[in-house]
Formats: sequence, C-alpha cells, structure tokens
Amino acid sequence: MNKISKNILFASLSLFLVIVCFFYSKVLYPFYIGAFIAYLLDPTIDYLEKKKISRNFASSLIIILFFGILLLFSVSIIPIIAQQTIEFLDKFPNLVNKVDVYISKLSVIFNNNMLNLDNINLLKDFHNSVGIIFKNIISKIFLSSVAIINILSLILITPIVSWYFLKDWDKIRTFIINNTPTQYKKNFRKNLKEIDSIVSSFIRGQFSISIILGVYYTIAFYIIGLDYSLFLGVFSGIFTLIPYFGIIVSLILSIYITVLQFMDVYYSFYILLVFFLALLLENYFLSPRIVGEKLGLHPLTILFAVFLFGSIFGVIGIFFAIPITSILFLYYKKFLTYLNSNRK
Repeated sequence: MNKISKNILFASLSLFLVIVCFFYSKVLYPFYIGAFIAYLLDPTIDYLEKKKISRNFASSLIIILFFGILLLFSVSIIPIIAQQTIEFLDKFPNLVNKVDVYISKLSVIFNNNMLNLDNINLLKDFHNSVGIIFKNIISKIFLSSVAIINILSLILITPIVSWYFLKDWDKIRTFIINNTPTQYKKNFRKNLKEIDSIVSSFIRGQFSISIILGVYYTIAFYIIGLDYSLFLGVFSGIFTLIPYFGIIVSLILSIYITVLQFMDVYYSFYILLVFFLALLLENYFLSPRIVGEKLGLHPLTILFAVFLFGSIFGVIGIFFAIPITSILFLYYKKFLTYLNSNRK
C-alpha cells in the first residue's frame, strides 16, 4: 500500500470515528465524561508515578477519592441546594408581588407617570410562567424513567470508564501517535502538545477558579444573610465558567433576591462589593496564576466566540468557546506562517 493510500485510509478512519461519536453522542456520554475526568486527573497520577507509586494503584486511589468526595458532596450539599432551589421557585411569584409593592412605593415617591403599573401584571404572568416551566423541567428530569436509566448508567459506568482511561492514559496517547502516518508523526506530536497546553490551562484552571469563587460567593452571601446563600453561591460559581455573561447574570439575580428579601436597596451595594472583590480576585490573583492571560484572546473575540459556539453547540459550546477559539487561532497563525514561507 503506497503512502497516498495510507493517508486516505487514515483520514477516512478518523472521519468515520468522528461521525460515529457525533451521532451516538448520547450513548457515549459515560465515555466522554470518563475521558474528561481522566484528563483532569492525569497530572496527579503523573506526579504520583514520579514518587515511585505504580500507575494502577495511583489510578485506583485517586478515582476512589475523586468519586468519594463527589458522592459526599452529592449526599450532603446537593439536597440543600435542591431544597433552596425549590423554595426559591415556590416563592418566585411572591417575589414578583414584592416588586409590585416596591415599584408602587417608588412611583408615589417620584409622583409621575414614568412607571406604568399596568405592565406589572404582565411581569407577574411572565414570572409565574417561568416558575411553572422550571418546576415542570425539574419534575420531568427526576421522574422520567429514561432520565433515571441514563443517570444510573452514568453513575455506574463512568467511574469504571474513568479508571481505565486514567490507568492507560499514556498508553492511549502513545498508541494514537504510533498509529499516525510517519510523515505526520512529528507535527502531530507537536500539535497535540500545543493543544494540550491550551485546553489544560483553561479547563483545569477555570474549573479551579470556579470552585474557589463558588466557595467565596457562598460565604459572602451567608455573611450578608441571604436566605439562598448556597444556591446563589453555587450558581454564581458555575456561571463564572461563562465569560462576561456569567457574572452579569449572577449579579442581577443576586441583587434581585437581596432587595426583595431585605426590602432595602442599600443591601444591593453589599452585593456589588462582593462581585467587585470577586472580579479583583479573579483578574488580578487567580487567573494570572492559574489560567494565564486568557489564552491571548481579545475581549471582543471572546464575546464573539461565546455567541457563535453557544448558538451551534448550546451550553457545552459556551463553556468551551475560549479553548476552541484559541486552538483555531493557533492553526490560523500556523496557516499564515505556512503561506508566508511559501511566498519567499
């Protein structure tokens, strides 16, 4: 078989694998999640290997610790978050009634017609509808037999898949490189290293920042005295994964709940201070040390990427917009370098 035939075969098999993974993505969720967890934990296993601990034992130990902590978190924290979320949704229409009273007081103070109180009924209907929709979604998620089967498969299969991926991570990477055509092997290894540097610096770094800020928000909201401090803290921490939009949504929701709970607009300044300190903490302390310079992307590029990949891939696209765009820019620069070198 000549080189051209081998290249065509390699490209065909790679394309076939991508197509299969795309069309059967729902069935392969445990494998995707397992590979993702293995990717996150691989540096820890590499470190333990350097300390003369066997990879099999290290993988077993880390997987048990990881899923043990996840189980402990699920058993102790998630029910509280779920309870606070349900309470928040139950009180959602009542919060809108508070908005009605609050705006009515403001209209009396300003004594003008700038605020049209008839529109408040539309606001009530909208918020009531939102509350009903959320409740229906949650009930369907937890009561659907298909969803239960999927959740059980994730719970039972994902740890096993994660362990196999983690145990054989270096072997899998070596196998892929060794089965790359010889003329592409050197470039493929180099590109794989560059992609790994981009993805790892963002994913591992940004997830670490999200956890740190989630704990910070929860403690800060608890000190202020918010009823839904854990719910808002976890919500705000998760939304830090979405560039720019995440903190805006979290800020608006936090101020909304704070003002309605205390019926005092001055409490909103406490929330603004909390988010301002979070911005300083993330931009001047956490990100430079954990993620780096936002992978060298301009803010407009990041906003464009979030809109584009969010519209194409949904929530997953929003979370991974920055690393995907960084990889595309990397190869765009390589392509320009290639064109310029050929012109000389």
